[in-house]
Amino acid sequence: MEILLAEVLKLALLGLLIAGLIALGWWLLIASEGVYLGRRVVVWLYDLYAHRYDRVKNYLREYEHMYLAQPIMDRIAPHRSPLVLDVATGTGRMPLALLRHAHFQGRVIGVDLSRRMLRFAVRNLYVYDDRATFIWASAEKLPFPDNTFDVVTCLEALEFMTSPRAALAEQVRVLRPGGLLLVTQRINTRYMPGKTWTAGQFQQILTELGVPDAEAQIWQVDYRKIWGRKAGDSLVTGARPLAEILRCPRCRQALLQQQASAWVCPNCGARATVGADGVIELFPVE
Repeated sequence: MEILLAEVLKLALLGLLIAGLIALGWWLLIASEGVYLGRRVVVWLYDLYAHRYDRVKNYLREYEHMYLAQPIMDRIAPHRSPLVLDVATGTGRMPLALLRHAHFQGRVIGVDLSRRMLRFAVRNLYVYDDRATFIWASAEKLPFPDNTFDVVTCLEALEFMTSPRAALAEQVRVLRPGGLLLVTQRINTRYMPGKTWTAGQFQQILTELGVPDAEAQIWQVDYRKIWGRKAGDSLVTGARPLAEILRCPRCRQALLQQQASAWVCPNCGARATVGADGVIELFPVE
């Protein structure tokens, strides 16, 4: 009898251990999207699920227009041809929402560290390929000069980055004075302790970076939208050619020059290839 009870206890403990490991794996890989395991794991997971990311998210065109594109157009009116940067663009959600807007006449550049997500972004925006550009680069080292963009956006991504404050600082750096910033704050923090900011912390960080008086807006169960403008004022940049704004990510001193199927730095000789899908591959250059 005692032997039987001991065996039952062993099986129960083994079952608890297995259940605990499954729960831990679910939390590390699914609920927190690999953020506690480092940047490589996060990127690997997005690469892995890129082919079905849009099906899982199931973004509704009407909602994207109502809650993303139209509010941006309202806030930059009467300008219709802004230069927009979307950081952590994924499969091109924000570029697609803007370029579908009947009155949007600008240019959108999407940056992401997941190469496969960018491949699907290109497919999603093939109709607008002359007005959308996708770049493989990290959010912490944006390949653009200071004060470049009229609008900078970053949706549902900061909390999954290795250095969210550095990424946010880069977004403000490349935004022109008076330009519009749209980022999101994770408010469902149950599965991501230590990886999110409170409303007060977010406001303080933005103020320190040069975006005072940011406005929080209810949006989703997991996120709220944060709108702000960079301190100061400047002329609208407008939809400028990429050759006028794409800076070398290595020396960070010269603009890259397009040569055949690559972009080359005249200062340090760094060379960034252009993939068969049109994505500019700057990340290996970094």
